[in-house]
Amino acid sequence: MMQRPIAMTIAGSDSGGGAGVQADLKTFTSLGVFGVSVITGLTAQNTARVTKVLEVPPEFVESQFDTIMEDFQVKYAKTGMLASSRIVDAVERKLTQYGINLVLDPVMISKSGYPLVTEEVVRDIVRLARKSLIITPNKYEAERLTGFRIRTRDDLRNTALHLYKSLGVNVVVKGGKAIGGYDFAVVDGDEIELRGELINTDNLHGSGDVFSASITAFLSKGLNLRDALREAKKVVSEAIKFSLAIGHGNGPVDPFSSVERVVKINQAREDLERLVEFLERNKEIVKKMITHEEKMNIGVLTEYGDFATLAGGIIRYIDWIKVDGPIVVNWYYNIVHKALKQTGKRLGILVSLTNEILNACEGGKLKISESGIYGDLVMIDGRAVLVGNSLSEIMEKLEVLRN
Repeated sequence: MMQRPIAMTIAGSDSGGGAGVQADLKTFTSLGVFGVSVITGLTAQNTARVTKVLEVPPEFVESQFDTIMEDFQVKYAKTGMLASSRIVDAVERKLTQYGINLVLDPVMISKSGYPLVTEEVVRDIVRLARKSLIITPNKYEAERLTGFRIRTRDDLRNTALHLYKSLGVNVVVKGGKAIGGYDFAVVDGDEIELRGELINTDNLHGSGDVFSASITAFLSKGLNLRDALREAKKVVSEAIKFSLAIGHGNGPVDPFSSVERVVKINQAREDLERLVEFLERNKEIVKKMITHEEKMNIGVLTEYGDFATLAGGIIRYIDWIKVDGPIVVNWYYNIVHKALKQTGKRLGILVSLTNEILNACEGGKLKISESGIYGDLVMIDGRAVLVGNSLSEIMEKLEVLRN
């Protein structure tokens, strides 16, 4: 019987799917954690706008807690937007009743600096923050909580230290695009820098939710808070890097990208293994693709930009074909990688311009072009690369050399 750790999200529903409970549950699932949810509000929204908001009655919020906790063992939860004092009070009561450790995302101000809750709710969130395991304010929220202005990394550090000392709670302040993707945390007095790649995109919807949900997921999996923060930073950085340009507004980040990226790498390895097996079974074709003086290689470029290739390539010794080296990923970049980047194709084979290949081109069986986009072969640095979008397509092109 399979088991998974369980994590709870306490947040509103985003009908557009990019943030709120939807983003939290996607993140939990992507990280191998089973997610349960307490819905605090409903929104009618898409990537461009929010048209209506409906607050869930506090009594129903408490009922969700009770029903979940009678059946599931939940040690860690995270919050999203808590829109009213009554909701904050209900959440606080139930977290205390069930002894759940809270990752508090103090949703008060949007990434653009727009206030989302009243001053009364801010005071209630501060009270809840003091009982939390960690809080995860963005730059604007941290400014509102402290009265400080954050313009530099030093400002971010000083603000985090002030929140840690004044609230008596672990804290990570998110710098966002304004501070170059840099976050600063204080955990049990230890200062932690969380550096990330600055991604030039406006498709950031749900990034804060993915970060706090990732922290919660990693805690549920048994990581300590310091390691959970570091791993969560990696997840959200990748989710931003591969954010989705969908809808007419600011698109969502993609927490599934970290999982799919690994899947695509494994698929690339499998395709190269099958291609090597094909070439080893069909040495008469290989001899028509490579001279004794040149080396052949193969490669796959995934949708995420990861490149798999042979470490040493394929060498011909008279009638003997030698596959040199294992399949490596992102270890180095060769002519095949350059060809795939140029053409937008997925799979390539570096070949020699043998008489057999030239005859296939002259006979119209293969088409050679400078770009390779509308052809079979592309010329790169004086060498030819056979390109295609799938393994079956490449094998069909190789078959024309059989006779």
